[in-house]
Amino acid sequence: MKTALVSDFDNTLYFHNSEERFRAQDIFEILFFQKRGGLFGICTGRSPDSVLDTTGNFLRPDFIISVSGALIVDGKGNVLDSRCLSPEITEKICREYESRAAMVIHAGGHVYTLSEPEYHLQIRIGSYGELPRDAVYGISMRFESSEAAAAAVLEMKEKYGAHIAPFLNVRNVDIVAAGCSKGTGAARARELFGIEKLGGIGDSYNDLPLIENADVGFTFADAPPELKEAADEIVMSVSQAIEKLG
Repeated sequence: MKTALVSDFDNTLYFHNSEERFRAQDIFEILFFQKRGGLFGICTGRSPDSVLDTTGNFLRPDFIISVSGALIVDGKGNVLDSRCLSPEITEKICREYESRAAMVIHAGGHVYTLSEPEYHLQIRIGSYGELPRDAVYGISMRFESSEAAAAAVLEMKEKYGAHIAPFLNVRNVDIVAAGCSKGTGAARARELFGIEKLGGIGDSYNDLPLIENADVGFTFADAPPELKEAADEIVMSVSQAIEKLG
């Protein structure tokens, strides 16, 4: 039986506010799991190059479900599947919220910004017309507070719900094409890799579709109530999820 664990990245596998950004036991269990024939995937709102740049050479996922399910790549970054936003909707939403949130746009395998880049992989552009028009995968916005982000999600669903799916992650909002989510990305990865048993683990609201679509869903004791209700198992770490998945 081909088994896979799909893990959220930030604050599930990678802890950027901690001295130990990756837990040694998690890495050990992932590598051992892969050695036994299991597949390990990362499911994130980030771009693939951001994930691969952060993991370096000591951890190589078999696949990455990136941009909240809109873009699936293999462990080397080769595109396997994608869903795109229209350039017109992208520009309209960005212009509406550009004074209220910091934002980046995932397009054509890169991350673009119209402001000063905050990360070395971000590419600054002068106008929305410079984006690859046929390969805009998503928009990531960071608001001043979780309340502002939650309010923006409600606004977006009401105004643009026919075209987009916005996902809340604390004070961040990730926007992809309607019908797209971490759950649909996991389902597509299942098809692409012939996965028979799929485990999914995450810590925040945007991980709910992943947990719901997994055969075995995992989350943490301090996760939101909706995630704990949907999960099959409450664990302390990715390594413990791997042990329980078998």
